[in-house]
Amino acid sequence: MTTRRVWAGGTLAFGGALSMLVNGVLTPMLPTDLPFGEMAASSIFLLRLSLATLVALSLTIGALGLRARHQHQSGWFGAVSFALAFMGSLMLFAHEWAQVFFIHHLALVAPDALDAMENVEGVNLFDLEAIVTLLAFTLGWLLFSISMLIANTFGRLGPILVIGGMFAIPLLSAMTSPVAGMALGNAILSTGWIVLGLELSRKTGGQP
Repeated sequence: MTTRRVWAGGTLAFGGALSMLVNGVLTPMLPTDLPFGEMAASSIFLLRLSLATLVALSLTIGALGLRARHQHQSGWFGAVSFALAFMGSLMLFAHEWAQVFFIHHLALVAPDALDAMENVEGVNLFDLEAIVTLLAFTLGWLLFSISMLIANTFGRLGPILVIGGMFAIPLLSAMTSPVAGMALGNAILSTGWIVLGLELSRKTGGQP
């Protein structure tokens, strides 16, 4: 059980560090001035989405480790919040996976089709899927972090940084720019995951 905890904690910390790279370095490098079809065909888009897929997988594994460590102190709220965080992370993984293996390929062979999809008035199904995924992921990790604060199984710094990062991203985006806000807010959020991962990997006690 201790080995599993160490691996889960290390994976979560790795996901947090990789998230900093993805959102702080690679996202600003995306050629957003180009039509979506051309941007999705770029090599930086493929690299960014490939690493983002790995981030989502790391967070999913890390969530399992966090839940195993504090499930006995968290009650029903912890169980529900974990389920939402876990499902949100899985949905994010599926979203990023599809972008890598479907959207990028489609952009290479039929970029006009992607542009036509993006230029539809209102919210299309592709946009709706992204919105639902983002809501589930954000709400899940917010509630899961709150449950960790309530259970007091981990130190307060990690969960507070995760919660603060979730709010900082939209606030900083409004105050600066979407790209800068994403990078700065995600740095706070990712640091929270790193702190939680490191704490999980070295936590002692009889529970897994």
